[in-house]
Amino acid sequence: MIAAEIRKHIPDFVMDCKIDPVKQSIADSWPNKMDDSCARNEWGWHPKYDLAMTTQDMLKVINAKYKSGLI
Repeated sequence: MIAAEIRKHIPDFVMDCKIDPVKQSIADSWPNKMDDSCARNEWGWHPKYDLAMTTQDMLKVINAKYKSGLI
């Protein structure tokens, strides 16, 4: 999902990864979705960033820091 979102800004982006079986087994034990309904209802909490906004901000910061001209 992350690579696909980055490709919206950098079409030729390629992400390669080497999966560590131990770390992957830990990640596989995590829930697929977090339930933040109590925080939303009781505290009025709402996330400021979704994947699209996180990606845009990340690329903006990388561009500024490294003057890379990625986007």
